[in-house]
Amino acid sequence: MSPPGKPTPMPSPAVLALYNALPSVFWSVLGLAPLAWFCYTQVERPWLYGLLAVSLLGYGLPRRWFPTWQLSCGPAAYRRLGVPAVNHFTQHGTFINRLIRARYPRYRHVGTRASVRALVGGSYHMERFHVVLFVFFLLISGYAVGRGQAGWAVLLSVLNVLYNLYPIWLQQYLRVRLGAVPDGRQS
Repeated sequence: MSPPGKPTPMPSPAVLALYNALPSVFWSVLGLAPLAWFCYTQVERPWLYGLLAVSLLGYGLPRRWFPTWQLSCGPAAYRRLGVPAVNHFTQHGTFINRLIRARYPRYRHVGTRASVRALVGGSYHMERFHVVLFVFFLLISGYAVGRGQAGWAVLLSVLNVLYNLYPIWLQQYLRVRLGAVPDGRQS
């Protein structure tokens, strides 16, 4: 705590990056390690490169297409699916923000209009990333089915839902809660 009369410090960008890297690394290892192992040990290289190339085409999707697969215009559908619970354990999520505020009580991830705009813009970036990975997981799961490896297909499909589908829904939910319209502005 700072002495009386002195404002409490704010966390540096490096401190924020460190705190927010923890859930990212955890979920990435949990989600990507089995995929990487399967790809390394089971997938023929031409197939791997081809499926990866198809998946990477998702980075070319225009932002205006994103609302076409959005679940709803309101938060109720996301709540029914448990999407807000996911936010407890992600970057800038409830748990991480509580840890940061325990040491830096004045810290707020979203406190200004500029920070809301940045969050909305970042949500499109994160959704695009997870869409690309969702497609790759889906294609690799299909490859596993085609090779008669049902166990791998089921595992990769479950990981796809947890590591990609729920984060996609989380980004949509955050934008719905912030009142963002499809082009990224707030209503």
